Amino acid sequence: MRIGVVAFALVLLVLAPVRAAHAQFSFDARRFGMGGVSLGRDGSVSRFNPAYRAVKKRSGLNGAPKISIPIPLGLVDFLQQHPLGRLRYDPMFNPDSAGFNPIALMNLITSPPIFYDLKKPPAPTNDVEFTIGKNAFVMDLGQAQVLIPEQEFGLGSTSRVLDIPGPGFAGFHAGVMWFLNYDIGMTLDDSLRRVLKEADSVRANSVYSVRADALGQSGIAPTLSYSGRLTHGAGGADSSDDGVYLGGAAHYYLGAGYARGQGPAGFVTGTPVFGTAPTPLLDDTVWTSNKAFATGFGGDVGVAWISGPFEVGFGVNDIGATLSWSDTKVQRFRYFSAGDSLSTELVANHVPTRTKLPITYVANSAIRMGTGTTVGGDVVNSGRGTVIHVGVEQRYTVFAIRGGVSRDQRKHMQFGFGGGLRFGGLGLDVGFWTHSPSLSEKRAMTMATSISIY
Repeated sequence: MRIGVVAFALVLLVLAPVRAAHAQFSFDARRFGMGGVSLGRDGSVSRFNPAYRAVKKRSGLNGAPKISIPIPLGLVDFLQQHPLGRLRYDPMFNPDSAGFNPIALMNLITSPPIFYDLKKPPAPTNDVEFTIGKNAFVMDLGQAQVLIPEQEFGLGSTSRVLDIPGPGFAGFHAGVMWFLNYDIGMTLDDSLRRVLKEADSVRANSVYSVRADALGQSGIAPTLSYSGRLTHGAGGADSSDDGVYLGGAAHYYLGAGYARGQGPAGFVTGTPVFGTAPTPLLDDTVWTSNKAFATGFGGDVGVAWISGPFEVGFGVNDIGATLSWSDTKVQRFRYFSAGDSLSTELVANHVPTRTKLPITYVANSAIRMGTGTTVGGDVVNSGRGTVIHVGVEQRYTVFAIRGGVSRDQRKHMQFGFGGGLRFGGLGLDVGFWTHSPSLSEKRAMTMATSISIY
């Protein structure tokens, strides 16, 4: 049965690093209802396009609130089903329980239950059926087969978890941001893919492996930025927001931690399959930083053009962002069948290593027609795949209806729709959003609710 344990461990290895390709992007139900689009001055584009920091914030612009406060109906529902006082006995969090399902736990991590799930992410049963013969071994994952990727699977992104502006004058501002970058790539060989995806039999004297390359790094970056209006509209500087805006930012990166792992993992069968125990295959190289900080320089540039109801923006982030880790340990983890032992070989220690942050591109546009119609779109590429959002909002006095579509990082189409009510300075917004937070192409649906303050 050792081969079954090794094979099932490979399944968990394949599924463990999975994260949402595009997680819950906002606490604003208005954006949920519009498919996640960021509307320039109304959204979070200024975090990625320094030119927008010079554009006046107009909270009343076509229904844009000053602040949105989420109503966490999903968290209330989750705590009712999983009381805090009984989490240690809860099958969702207890691997020793017969009801423990690692896929359900993974979905919880990738899609925190802030908002209410109308249709939960797919979590196929973790029942696995084994068929064993003299020279054959079949592992049928059942419904979980849909979670096995057909081709190379990769996830990656660079995000600015926090971007704290500081004091400034004459268009210049000092601040600090917290950045997070990860890049995960996995490829199953054809033999292993058939075993997991098609319940093909394990064959004698064969190699079954998955090759992975994963990198993660994070830190802070003190920032000095400038933004200003290059040209004005025909009516002068104070008549409108019309004009061309330029912005730039210089970052001094201080990396707080770095790790990278690369190599194959799997097993090799004997002849016949059960003639000898399968030999684990492991030959991984791991890089880790000994010291807390790396240093590096990089920058952002951005431009925005506003003409009446129309605006367009384009920003590029982390240009030339190379981090130098002065003290890195490199280790090689290998398994040797002779002696059934795992060895750790120190390849190098206290050596310099350099990493790069991928360049992020952000483009957005919006048009506001009259006093009630807003149409917008944005395109974001932060290292692995392009995400696209397009949304529309139509307001009728105190009512608003919204809709939108998006393409996530894995090229899956998602949809959003919703509406809202506004009474004076307060509003209530509801948005519905589909998403695919696991390897399955099946969609889940979330309902977001928030209170808007104008």
